[in-house]
Amino acid sequence: MSQRYAFAGCYSGFAPGQLGWVGSKQPGEGILCFSFNDADGSLSPTGRLTRQDSPTWLEVHANRRFLVATHELSHHTGVPAGVGFVTSYRIRSDGELEKICTQSTGGRGNTCATFDRTGRFLLVTRYWEGGVSVLPFDPDTGMIGEVTAAPNHSGSGPHPLRQTAPHPHGIHGDPRTNLVYAMDLGTDKVHQYTLDLNSGALTPQREVQLTPGCGPRGINFHPSLPVAYVNCELDGTVAVCTVDGDKGLTPVQSVRCYPDDFNGRGHSDNLGKADFWGAEGCLSADASHYYYVCRVHQSIAVFNVERSDGSLTFASRHALAAHSNARNLTLDPSGRYLLVASQDADCVECFRIDALTGGLEAAQSQHAPCAADVAVI
Repeated sequence: MSQRYAFAGCYSGFAPGQLGWVGSKQPGEGILCFSFNDADGSLSPTGRLTRQDSPTWLEVHANRRFLVATHELSHHTGVPAGVGFVTSYRIRSDGELEKICTQSTGGRGNTCATFDRTGRFLLVTRYWEGGVSVLPFDPDTGMIGEVTAAPNHSGSGPHPLRQTAPHPHGIHGDPRTNLVYAMDLGTDKVHQYTLDLNSGALTPQREVQLTPGCGPRGINFHPSLPVAYVNCELDGTVAVCTVDGDKGLTPVQSVRCYPDDFNGRGHSDNLGKADFWGAEGCLSADASHYYYVCRVHQSIAVFNVERSDGSLTFASRHALAAHSNARNLTLDPSGRYLLVASQDADCVECFRIDALTGGLEAAQSQHAPCAADVAVI
């Protein structure tokens, strides 16, 4: 594909104030398409809109032919328990998304959908039901099959509002093994499973207990070291973990991402109902730097990644748009730009990455009502 495109998935189908964690007064309508210039980081609206209910997580298949979007539905808008969906699209050369199919996930709050290492299974969270689901995926046709596994979690955490029940927020497959990791914000645990590549079944392997009240949300894997980074939402930290092919994760470092003197309690932008409200993170293309979204503070914390062991040290910080409350971020295929879905600022922000320092420089911002995720192809 000679022309690059950026897709922004936006929250839709809500009235202002109806979703307690969304401050935007501009509901989106689905998936917006922008042409993306990787020479200067500029974004240009194409005018294409793919209408869909709350596509808040966009995942591009490794073959770059298909995009899968979640439907993040919840009881706040009257959706009953057990109702949730993912939709697959064929990515056309002109940036149009051609719908292939929509499949039930068996539950609400599909905050994350990723592919296992083979690209033949979709791994999906059910945040409001407290479980995860597995669905077969055909990498030749883009078809999604029916759920093959749907285990539920149990337990709670110390936070009185956010951790009264299990809330899996992120799920990812190990890039080297058949282990699957589900980050449960409600229980402060990473649930580890083994995925059966024949049946799509999930077998519980072990539970990794993290710091009480940390609220694990997502995970990123170092490309060459046996190291993973678990973003924790409620205490504003990254848990650096070693990764063993048999045992899975072992926490070895916890790094604070917010400024030491920052207190988010009572801040008007703090819709996360905790002292901190961290979002997603990602590694730079060469894994020399790690980026963490600090909602409420409206900044991105930049860390140096130690080459020998993958440990993190703070390097710099870059401001996001006012009232950003950015939900997600991603690299473009060239690795020279970081794109951020700034949900409550109603925009997609693009930053140029300094290859030496990892520092960020604003390149452009484009209007995208209630942008929740962005994917570049």
